[in-house]
Amino acid sequence: MQQAARSRMVAGTAVGVLTALLSVGCSAHIGGSTAVSKAEVAEKASAALGKKIGREPDDVTCEKDLKAEAGATVRCELTADGEKQGMTVTAKSVDGDNVKMDFKVDDAPGAGGSTEPTGSASTGADGAAQSVDKAEVARQGKAALTAQVGREPDAFTCPQDLPAQVKAVTRCELTADGQRYGVTVTAASVVNGKVDMDFKVDTTPKS
Repeated sequence: MQQAARSRMVAGTAVGVLTALLSVGCSAHIGGSTAVSKAEVAEKASAALGKKIGREPDDVTCEKDLKAEAGATVRCELTADGEKQGMTVTAKSVDGDNVKMDFKVDDAPGAGGSTEPTGSASTGADGAAQSVDKAEVARQGKAALTAQVGREPDAFTCPQDLPAQVKAVTRCELTADGQRYGVTVTAASVVNGKVDMDFKVDTTPKS
């Protein structure tokens, strides 16, 4: 399983009507050069999710505009069959006035658009991020690798938190098809408390 993946605190399976793994993208035309309006992000998300599963959500709202910068994210909320589901929209690439976006629905319902993903980071007395919780590292790693290879690992666990420091490293483990692989997780960047992580799977399984 020779795969490396990159995540900016996004996650992604859905429940209820959104039963398929959602790792979809589309190109959105921007009216200006700095951001995609939150209304347009919501519209594109609804259309993309509808195309993926054959039915659009009942409603999609986003808390703010999406910056036209690769890696920028915004939190949104969708409603389907009375259930609310958090969703992270990421600007995957920017080409002139076109932004390619990825839409990833949270693992569990109830995560609203105005909140960051649960357990994203612990903070010190000065408000600075100290670490990313090991459960969150595992959640993001599982989602990132699923998006990369098209299927979820059977399990993904991390024994310790990841320090919120550039180049900080922690080791995790995934299980796929009955084999266990080590995963090196590196904090690629830390901006305003958000940690951009790289996930690299070992080339050979553990014995």
